[in-house]
Parts: sequence; structure tokens; C-alpha cells
Amino acid sequence: MRNPFLPPRTPLGALVLAAFIAGLIGCAPPILLSASIASYPVAPAPSDAIDGRPAPATIELRYFRFSPTVSVVGWTDDDTGYGLRGVVRRDGALVRDHRLFVSTYYVPDVRAFPHAVVPSGPLKMIGVSRDIYHCYFGEKCSPYETFGARIPDKILRANRDSVAVTFYSSEGRKLIVTVQRNLIDAYLAAVDSVSTALRKQS
Repeated sequence: MRNPFLPPRTPLGALVLAAFIAGLIGCAPPILLSASIASYPVAPAPSDAIDGRPAPATIELRYFRFSPTVSVVGWTDDDTGYGLRGVVRRDGALVRDHRLFVSTYYVPDVRAFPHAVVPSGPLKMIGVSRDIYHCYFGEKCSPYETFGARIPDKILRANRDSVAVTFYSSEGRKLIVTVQRNLIDAYLAAVDSVSTALRKQS
């Protein structure tokens, strides 16, 4: 039985539904975040230092004023082929887990790796995806096409070391991506700041 509270399935009904949804979006308050939370000077762990200096981290906040979420995206300037991404809802909660993304061009002749593990166990995978805003929010670009894995919050915060993720292809090839600690710290600082700011607005 059809729901009586839904508009009829006619062109006019579709127009009414679209107007209703637009009205709901229009009633949502704009997201107001300070640009200063997009960058953090972080002291790296010794293993992350390059010639005694840390690899600089780029952290971007990606959202529009009336977005339902804010994406925090980070990578290191010395290796833009991988990075971290988190999506925060308007109530300040993280949408599922953090995401480690890796460019599909990172390894020649292997477009994706369907399995990933960390020392504590396997990770859930993310399929191949494309980011149409990879160059939209700043002068630097993240990869356009990526595969990746979901990393629980507790793994990123569990210790002060870098996090090594091992990917395996269907043919048995192996790729180890070491997420540097200074990137993790800068990224988590941005996630926490965004989460706090959104909670205050909700």
C-alpha cells in the first residue's frame, strides 16, 4: 500500500517533493569554520624525520556552507600518492572510520589492492573511487582516483608511532604504506577541531 503522506507519483508530485527537500536544506544553518584550523605545526616522531626535518603535512577542510558534512583530507608534501580522509557530520560525529586512500597509479600495473592489514588485524576495504574536488579547495591536489582501507579511530590514536598498512593484490603482490606520525597528528588535530566546532553549532 502506498504511503498516503507521500505526494502522488506525477511530474507535479516530483516537483513538490524536490521543493520540500530544497526547503529542508535551505533551513539548515551554514557551517562556519575558521580557516586557521586547517594547518597545525606538529613535531614528528624521529622515524618520520627526513634529513632532520619533518615531511610537511597538507590538511584541507572540504565543505560548502550548507553541506551536511565536512571532509578533512591530509597528505604529506613528499608523497602525495596516499593520505587520510575523515568525514564529520554536523553533530560532530565521525562518519564510520577514518580512511586511508592510495592513488590507483601508486604501483605500476596494479590498479587496486583488495586486502589490507595492520599488525592488529585486517582492515575493511574501500573500493576504487574518484574525487571530483581533488584540486578544488587549495593549490595542492590529492589523487583523483584512489583505493583504500578504513582505519578505526583507536588505531590512529593507540600509540605515538607511524602506522604501517600492508595491502595485498589478488595476484599476491604486496604494498606497504607507512602513514607518518606527523601526518596522523596534524590530521587528527584537524578532525578534533572540526568536531568541536560543529558540536558548538548543533
